[in-house]
Amino acid sequence: MKQTAVALLTAVFSVLIVLSASLPLTMVSAQTNSYSITQVDHQVQIMYTGNVVILDTIHVSGQIPNSFMIGLPYRYSADILKVLAYDKTQVYGMHLGVQLDGHSGFYGVEIYFEGNTPSVFTVAFVLSNRLVTEDGNGGYILDFPAYPSLTQNVETCNVNIMFPNIPTAITINKPDGTEKSMSYVKTNLPAYTYSTAQANVVLPMGTLQIAVINSLNRQITIDATGEVTVVDTYHITSNSASQLSAFILGLPLEATNVVVRDQFEGTLSAKLTENAGMRLASTILGTFVNQGQSTSLTVQYNLPGAVLQGSEYILRDFKVFPGLQYLVGQATTVFSFPEGATLVSPQASALDASATLTRNTFQDILTIETEDVSYVDHLAHQQNIVELSYSYSPVWVSFIPTFWASFAALIGCVGAFVYRIHKSKEKTYKNRAGEIVAAAKPEVSQPVYDVNPVQQVTVDNIRDFVDTYEAKKQLSAELKSLDTKAQKGKVPRRQYKVQKKAVEIHIENLTRNIERSKILLRRVSGTYTDLIIQLDLAEADLAESEKNIENLERLYGKGEISRENYKQNIVNYQKIHDKAESAIRGIMLKLREKIRRPT
Repeated sequence: MKQTAVALLTAVFSVLIVLSASLPLTMVSAQTNSYSITQVDHQVQIMYTGNVVILDTIHVSGQIPNSFMIGLPYRYSADILKVLAYDKTQVYGMHLGVQLDGHSGFYGVEIYFEGNTPSVFTVAFVLSNRLVTEDGNGGYILDFPAYPSLTQNVETCNVNIMFPNIPTAITINKPDGTEKSMSYVKTNLPAYTYSTAQANVVLPMGTLQIAVINSLNRQITIDATGEVTVVDTYHITSNSASQLSAFILGLPLEATNVVVRDQFEGTLSAKLTENAGMRLASTILGTFVNQGQSTSLTVQYNLPGAVLQGSEYILRDFKVFPGLQYLVGQATTVFSFPEGATLVSPQASALDASATLTRNTFQDILTIETEDVSYVDHLAHQQNIVELSYSYSPVWVSFIPTFWASFAALIGCVGAFVYRIHKSKEKTYKNRAGEIVAAAKPEVSQPVYDVNPVQQVTVDNIRDFVDTYEAKKQLSAELKSLDTKAQKGKVPRRQYKVQKKAVEIHIENLTRNIERSKILLRRVSGTYTDLIIQLDLAEADLAESEKNIENLERLYGKGEISRENYKQNIVNYQKIHDKAESAIRGIMLKLREKIRRPT
């Protein structure tokens, strides 16, 4: 009997131990599975500049926990520029770069709802345009995640691919099959799905312009009558294997009197259309931009003015940035109010870290800076709309002219005196060239070419020099394009070596001819000597900036410098590069003018 009792007690205790061990797991499981994901709308949107946006709209049933996890295959982590989580009313905080419940191979995002219980919300991933490559003749290859990566099974996943224009053909290759349309459906999507896809598409010409918009500077000026004038300056770098010859600029729908100019202040023709609540200005560039080269575009327009209400002028619901169909790396908006005006709202204490209010003696200036701006910020209810009000007395309209007229003579005398003594010493290519000539330094050692020392410069000499210089520039661009194609495997190695050698020999011959012409032009006193010295200085700056940009991109590609450090330095080097290129173009234009009007 004792043995039976002991055996019975042992069995009872074993059952209790098993129940006590399994009960917490059951409770935890019940808490974890207190909600289910009924549907995910997986939208893959391609911007005009080739940037890829992943919008995952998640529908849940049941009690959602305080945190939620979603991710992408880790191979896309280097291309993620921005992540936002939001619903119809607010934006949620998150942690980036986490693991999906300990599963490796994913770039995870953990979203915190902070006591909210949304049943539908969206997670937006903004990616670089490196995922879109050109395949020639309007063909493109898009690399994208075929499905979202979640920690629970999904009953239905609707996938939709969207381009700025409808493709004429599309083929999507993914692990679970091939699709011939821009949308497909997956039922019972497993948790922790790792699935990448590749879409081969043919798009109408001009649908995409693979480029990086490094910066957008918006200067918004409000005059004494309340009229608003906006000047948007874009700095654009081409990433396209083909030449960038056109661009479409996004403007507010209310924009009027639109004028587009290039970096040389030349007015460009612009065709205005409306689409998705935006006014689009389609413009043809004055000069083609090759891969890796940059250009600037400026668009000026008017917006509805400030309205006087009581003693204050008010700009209601002013959009700091329009719903841009492309990504801007660094965006700055500067509001300049009339002299004598005082900004009433927003107050300085209400501004966040992205905004700065500067109160000068006669003028208030409000500056707002943002990174990685696009239409996604509008979808996510980012702080993009402001209501501005300022007080302004009409007395200032007459006060300023009267003040300056009273002291015009005195200011003119003092200004002339100060100018003579403290003349600006800023180094430009022109005055640097003048200093070199004035110093009468020995000529820099050059290869010896057979040039007649008494030969006179003729129109034909100048024309040959300019044509040879442009031909060398074109061949250098072709050589860069050839190197890019070889790196992507589009040109057989043997063919690449033969073509590269032929181009390099041609460039060497042109270089010798250019140096002969330079020696001839240096020996002629006056304008030609000055222009050639300016050209040498600009060429040196251009070569140095290209080398610095190449080194910076190499270090950034290897992860040896941070993204912030890269963005800060690339802008500085690019400014030097653009200034040198602009100087060279200006010198060539001056020489061509001398061909038309020989002296």
